[in-house]
Amino acid sequence: MPAVGRSAFAAGHLGELTQIVTPQLVDEVLAVTRRVQKRVRKLPSRVVVYFVLAMALFPGCGYGGVWASMTAGLRSRAVEPSAAALRAARRRVGVEPLAVLFGRLRGPVATTATAGAFWQGLRLVAWDATTVEAADTAANVAVFKRHRSGHGPAGYPQVHLSALVECGTRALIDAVFGPRTGGEAGQVRRLLPSLVPGMLLLADRGYDSYALMREVADTGADLLFRSKTRHPMPVLQALPDGSGICFLPLPKHSIRYHQWVRSGGIPPQVHGLLARVIEVTIAVTTADGDTRTSSMRLLTTLLDPDRYPAADLAQLYHQRWEAETTFFAFKATLRGPNQVLRSHHPTGVNQEIYAYLITYQALRIATGQAADTAGLDPDRLSFTVALRTLRHSVISADRHSAGITAALLNPRHLHPGKRRHRTSPRTVKRTLSPYAYNKPKAGASWAKRRITSSFTVTPRVALTNDTSP
Repeated sequence: MPAVGRSAFAAGHLGELTQIVTPQLVDEVLAVTRRVQKRVRKLPSRVVVYFVLAMALFPGCGYGGVWASMTAGLRSRAVEPSAAALRAARRRVGVEPLAVLFGRLRGPVATTATAGAFWQGLRLVAWDATTVEAADTAANVAVFKRHRSGHGPAGYPQVHLSALVECGTRALIDAVFGPRTGGEAGQVRRLLPSLVPGMLLLADRGYDSYALMREVADTGADLLFRSKTRHPMPVLQALPDGSGICFLPLPKHSIRYHQWVRSGGIPPQVHGLLARVIEVTIAVTTADGDTRTSSMRLLTTLLDPDRYPAADLAQLYHQRWEAETTFFAFKATLRGPNQVLRSHHPTGVNQEIYAYLITYQALRIATGQAADTAGLDPDRLSFTVALRTLRHSVISADRHSAGITAALLNPRHLHPGKRRHRTSPRTVKRTLSPYAYNKPKAGASWAKRRITSSFTVTPRVALTNDTSP
């Protein structure tokens, strides 16, 4: 290749993550999607892919600033394309290579030796949904719409994103996104092919519909879902640990279900899902002695009370919040708080979100490898430290060192082995006016507090022995 051709590829790197997102992998993806340049340009397709990924690392920089960060550490002088040239290059590469690249990188990161990733031999996973604000342009509003609430329409069009997360490493097993239509349960069905036997799926009460739980069970994965307590849940058999076996019928049979149970049994032709219901009372006591109690109902397909005790499952459900932690790292730490996507067109928005997903997943892969090397729980390794070290390696064009691993395993950067329990009531964090913001006060009801929590399983009684109407 001529010298000019070689220098054109010099900017194609992502710092230390080039060891994970390799040039060979990028070239393979470009070939599969037929996006390889027909001649060696000043901006080859491989370099453009790395540029789009670098945009996710430097969200506060314009095109010129992102390019300067990628080329600052190069020995040879790189080309200096204009913002218009970089914008045209992004359009030329398109969305497909980024989508395929994410498909190659997504998936579980934990091994059987990874601490905190498995429970009773089951890989802990959780799914949930969030929104990502896009630039306020007519093209984006036409596709992604503005979400409306009691306060009126949102200030920015929002992309609805659902993710299946590995709880132990917070890695992305899969993620889908698009316009906010069809609700969370509708979009999350696109994640079903990523569920396999040997997984235990955790989800909140927004996903407790019979149809969705039936589809999850059909994949071979087990589930532990929170359910709405206002729905009656008759128990067919009470179990020694306080839980009970119940039958979830088809919605069209739910009205007659109580009559069938009281009359002696469920007709054999009735289809449904056999599950286990666990009623839990949660008591939260703050450091100042204030105690609050609430109830929670869990449904699971793990029917053996000896192998899967109800009290342990109630404690385990807390792992569902790893999905929320994932979204915080994705939206606040990586993208930056109160930031919107820079792309003005839906195609660019899709490309940009895939870039964030790829960069996030590559960082989780690097973090998981470091945790396995040291035999540590991945929760003790800081995503912020990994991201900061990665940005330094991009600027210095350091592709081969182990700076991320060294920074993560530095004793000064390790999180405590056991974190203190805290509570922070769910409130609107973003004020309507930037001038109305006040820092949290110790006595505020919405401020974070140290807590002591306890879980008590409320024994269930079989409906056949219950005389209540």
